Amino acid sequence: MNRQAAKQAPPRFWWLAGASAAVVIGFAVFASGLVRSNSLRETTLVQAIGGDPQRAIPAMIRNGCGGCHEIPGVPGARGTVGPSLQGVVERGYIGASRASPDAMMRWISRARDVDPNTAMPNTNLSPQEARDITAYLYART
Repeated sequence: MNRQAAKQAPPRFWWLAGASAAVVIGFAVFASGLVRSNSLRETTLVQAIGGDPQRAIPAMIRNGCGGCHEIPGVPGARGTVGPSLQGVVERGYIGASRASPDAMMRWISRARDVDPNTAMPNTNLSPQEARDITAYLYART
């Protein structure tokens, strides 16, 4: 091969670099779709429940929820007395009731009214705090 032909031929590196770039771009597109999908899911749940997940974390910290429960995303919430709240909305029941946002709000605010034999105390959360925490648990755990 003469010198001029060698200069015009693309090195194999360019093919590998192009393939790698395509994989990175594909992953970025996929990841951005997941973020948009999760954001849309959270927005829909928040609107349906009427709570604000941003207000839930301070409310859970203030009310000591993490002393008994492990709660993903809540600083210091590593309790082991009660069940982990990871995936709590995927469970069939909340306390003695079929799982629903209304059942969750009742349970986290007045658990002993729902089941007098539960170890969970009545927290007496305000209706808005119960909505906020329910929105958080439905959208983020």
